[in-house]
Amino acid sequence: MPLLDHIYKARHRYNVTFPFPLNAYVGTMLKILIIIVALLPTVSQAQESYGTVNFLTGWQLPDGSYQTGIDFEMNEGWKTYWRAPGPGGIPPSFNWNGSTNITNIEILWPTPEVFENYGLYSIGYKDHVTLPVRITPLDAAQPVRVNLQLNFGVCSDICVPASVQFSTNLGKLPDSGISTIKSALATTAIGARNGGVQTASCDITPNGTGFNIQANLKFTSQPGMRTTVIEYPDPDIWIDIAKTRVNGQHLTANAAIKYYGKGMLSIERSNIRITVLEGTRAIEINGCPAS
Repeated sequence: MPLLDHIYKARHRYNVTFPFPLNAYVGTMLKILIIIVALLPTVSQAQESYGTVNFLTGWQLPDGSYQTGIDFEMNEGWKTYWRAPGPGGIPPSFNWNGSTNITNIEILWPTPEVFENYGLYSIGYKDHVTLPVRITPLDAAQPVRVNLQLNFGVCSDICVPASVQFSTNLGKLPDSGISTIKSALATTAIGARNGGVQTASCDITPNGTGFNIQANLKFTSQPGMRTTVIEYPDPDIWIDIAKTRVNGQHLTANAAIKYYGKGMLSIERSNIRITVLEGTRAIEINGCPAS
């Protein structure tokens, strides 16, 4: 795709950093248009039209960490995206540079919805969502300084990138947003065992131009039709939403692995993450050994 090649060359020539995986949009003109929009400056009018985003300072836990949250209040008709948004979405990126006295940050994700527009699928949230964020200080006796630059996508009739910045000190503020954050925590993914997954394995095979991955899951009872997402923590690897089939207690999910890095593709199976979305709950399987 010549246009995409020009974008890649521009990235390297001008040292442009994209807030989302560029390769996620290969395949359709709409995906390319999303990239082009993402390269444009974000205007204040676009930011104001989608709704509001707030940082909830939450409360301090007995171990000294802070349970905080990022709260999205979307206006009618707008949505934002999950961490793996599918080919029709823009994933959020979090830049914590400038934060102090922090040793670990864990972001949890409430169960998202699957959207379909013109045959292109995306995964995300409409109306309202809160992302629980657990922040562990280096020294629990000292205040924590939070600096967050959040880049994310929002979509109504068109999809545009948005950006917000938060700066606050934890440790000297009253508790806030407790009920909102606890409600969000109750909707995050459950583990394989609690989700009724008995066994999980993955087959990775060449397909001529790359590789295919097939996840094989066995449940304790027959699952309904579900959406399956397979992820791998490498920005040079893109795995689209899997095609899911159910036969009795068995679920199989197939997807192509697109590799944009240099050298040979290497997959560490313990880093494969499979999420099965079924209505209002998500089941997360971490690690996928060979069959």
